[in-house]
Amino acid sequence: MRTAHVRCGDDLRETLVAAGFPGDFVPFTDPVSQGPVPRTADPAEFDAVRADWLASAYDLDRAPVFERLSRERAGLDALDAYDRVVLWFEHDWFDQAILIRLLTVLARRPALHERLRLLSIGAFPGEDPFIGFGQLSASQLATLAGRERPVAPDQFATAERAWAALSAPDPVALAGIDGDALPYLRRAVARHLAELPWTTDGLSLSERLCLRAVSAGPLPFPAVFQAHQDGDPLPYLGDVMLLPVLRRLHEAERPALASRGGQYQLTAYGQRILHGDATWQTFPRWVGGVLLPGWRWDPAASRPVPD
Repeated sequence: MRTAHVRCGDDLRETLVAAGFPGDFVPFTDPVSQGPVPRTADPAEFDAVRADWLASAYDLDRAPVFERLSRERAGLDALDAYDRVVLWFEHDWFDQAILIRLLTVLARRPALHERLRLLSIGAFPGEDPFIGFGQLSASQLATLAGRERPVAPDQFATAERAWAALSAPDPVALAGIDGDALPYLRRAVARHLAELPWTTDGLSLSERLCLRAVSAGPLPFPAVFQAHQDGDPLPYLGDVMLLPVLRRLHEAERPALASRGGQYQLTAYGQRILHGDATWQTFPRWVGGVLLPGWRWDPAASRPVPD
């Protein structure tokens, strides 16, 4: 059977072949776990908004970013030519966010449904912590043969509800999403909502982890990233994806971090925030469909609350 392997990155492009999974590799990589998720039915308009944000957040030329988004969307249109389509998505928010978007798109193509298979795991023997498929060797990946399962109707329905909630202008519906059909979704959504400013100190979880990383003294970016990974209860930000978080902290009018000589360190304001003597002031940014300020995360109640 002609097989397509859909993955939210290029990390398995070569390994799948070595692991004995024949077929074509189809990337679908827009990191909708970060930045704005516009509520539009027009794919080109969606890609335009995402390309604008990605180019700005990562200091990229917009044209090739938009071209890649359009090309990957066109790759989904070509899935009808395959007898079998395997979706490779693990448990973290990066993967789960792209998965609910993908299933929402494919839900509108019922002729393809019986060919879809989902391979999704949240742990792997001997790998602790398990971050994702990309850390596995070809021989380890080979042990997953036969683990894929047909995508069920309730999984499409859950994905559609979650995607609509993610793109909503407030986070209430997303916080209450019933994710039982997609077993990793609920925890991943909770990690996403922790990127709202907290009622305790105004920091998102990622911002707080970055400040804590340098609380004992200056560190270069690789060490900050590793400390962030080690402290994150459900890591989903790659190294490049952490850069916009750090930029918010050190390019603000009143920065919490200073960046000098390739090292990050706390400012006096950052030290006060960590000690509970000040609150980080959030400037406008997107968390899915939510434009901040306007909402916060209440860690005691585990729910979003309006400012």
